Amino acid sequence: MKFVHAADVHLDSPMRGLEEYAGAPVERLRLATRRAMDNIVQICLNEQVDFLIIAGDLFDTACRDFNSALSAASQMQRLNQANIPVYLILGNHDSRDEMARQVPWPVNVVLFDHKRPHTVRHPTLPVAIHGMSYPKREVTENLVPEYPQPVADCFNIGVLHTNAGGNPNHDAYAPSSVEEMAAKGYDYWALGHVHDFELLNERPHIAYSGTSQGRHAKELGPKGCLVVTVDQNEVVSVEFRETDVMRWYRESIVLEPDDDEDALLDRTRRALRQVTQAADGRLAAVRLVFEGRCAVHQQLSRDAARQQIVANLRGLAGDFGDDVWIERVQFRTQSPLDIEAMRLRQDLVGDLLREISTIAHDPERLQSLTDLLKPLSAKAGADLAPREDNSETINLDDPERLVFWLREAEELLLSHLAEEAP
Repeated sequence: MKFVHAADVHLDSPMRGLEEYAGAPVERLRLATRRAMDNIVQICLNEQVDFLIIAGDLFDTACRDFNSALSAASQMQRLNQANIPVYLILGNHDSRDEMARQVPWPVNVVLFDHKRPHTVRHPTLPVAIHGMSYPKREVTENLVPEYPQPVADCFNIGVLHTNAGGNPNHDAYAPSSVEEMAAKGYDYWALGHVHDFELLNERPHIAYSGTSQGRHAKELGPKGCLVVTVDQNEVVSVEFRETDVMRWYRESIVLEPDDDEDALLDRTRRALRQVTQAADGRLAAVRLVFEGRCAVHQQLSRDAARQQIVANLRGLAGDFGDDVWIERVQFRTQSPLDIEAMRLRQDLVGDLLREISTIAHDPERLQSLTDLLKPLSAKAGADLAPREDNSETINLDDPERLVFWLREAEELLLSHLAEEAP
């Protein structure tokens, strides 16, 4: 017996914020989740699986566009024609209350009820599938204790949209623990909600399939679904299969002290070539992060020069046809000057550097600096909006960000000193 476990497709997710990116391949990005769903179905057909499980969030936020519903239904119809049942629960994004439209599901789709966990038997195999859809977006109670007892002489599968173990990167919906799921007596738990593939336990197997398509720069790396093979009611294998059609990358490029703009561009070109090879024909959405003490930092400290370098970096994507999109550029470089040696100087520069260091390590002085800057922030308004190479928002109440800006001021000072050096 073989089945596919998928979750968190977020069909037709709006890919929030795309309008902010100049030159973004908007249509390719917006169609990515739909094409990932196509790939899930194709895997089911190619592998001739016995059924498909979708553990919540097939849709993204209420399915207000009826085309999304029709697209999902047509994919399920492909499986219906191959006599492959689909077992579906609703998650927090597509809960019963969230769904704005009824989906015209074909007869092979079993949508679990939202009132309580219940059991569905496969029509021809000794398989019992236990699940429950979300009645509303925020389900904060533990659902596992209410799941039915395992059915004797069957392979038992629990389908649950949950935050197992309190993952801090996801909302604590339907919180649960691996221990209580393992104690339930099921043979496999098909989980959704967490967007990375993770095998939490073996025997019984408890797994997150992860999302089928990364939707933003925090969802890095391959995304897909799981193909689960069972023999004599024992899980033989759980195989991750890639379904994403575009992939997000974060490339950290460390520059050396002698690296100028040409060296920066050359290192970037090599990094993008490696990314393109790894993406294997997918669109690669790349965030570039430059670090290190380097000669080009002096140029980067001037707005006009920095913007030209960003434009030159974006131009490199053209060397790889339509396979690369540079999503964002961030500079975290430093002056090649020896800052610690300069901090020891007994002159105005040394005094200023020591003062910056003192403020950075003194919470009371940081608070005083915050109080001084807030009126300036209110007057400057949009002029203080984040620039392209710094995606962090302006928050003067965040001590870590304030220290970061102090260090940037320190580096700016050193860059001007480097310009004036003979």
